[in-house]
Amino acid sequence: MTTVEFFSIVKDVFLSGAAAITAYAAYKGLEKWKSELAGKADFEAAKSFIRSVYKLRNAIESCRSPFIPASEFPEGYRAGITGLSDKEKGDAWLHVYNKRWEPVFDAIQEFNGSTLEAEALSGGEVKDKAQALRQLVGRLRVSIDSYLRNEYSGNQDFSDREFGERVRSDLNASGLDSD
Repeated sequence: MTTVEFFSIVKDVFLSGAAAITAYAAYKGLEKWKSELAGKADFEAAKSFIRSVYKLRNAIESCRSPFIPASEFPEGYRAGITGLSDKEKGDAWLHVYNKRWEPVFDAIQEFNGSTLEAEALSGGEVKDKAQALRQLVGRLRVSIDSYLRNEYSGNQDFSDREFGERVRSDLNASGLDSD
């Protein structure tokens, strides 16, 4: 074997080694890039989910605020004036709670969308907690409807004192940890 042939073989071995190292580096780089993209997608989904949970929480807090300023009632409505019919009182409260429910409705729609993505990434734990929150939102809606029916009936629906207290406690945030 001549020196030229020897150097040609060594050159081919080095070129093959360099090609193998380059292919390995490219493979590792693609794996890292894929992992980074997956991590970024997970992060964005989690961020969207958390944002929707906080938006829903804030909307519920606003809806359940025990303070109802006169500006929330329809224009021309005068609370406390005697002689108002049950229908007028019911219509006024309907106006208040319809306005308060709009942000909750929007927030629950956003929450439902982001929950699907979060469930796909993390599984059952998020699904169970999200369902529990949806049930509480549903309970709030039922309590609002019960309160409105009571107003329209001239306070006849809350003849069961315990029921009336539960509905009012659902409607008005107390600030307690158990609330």
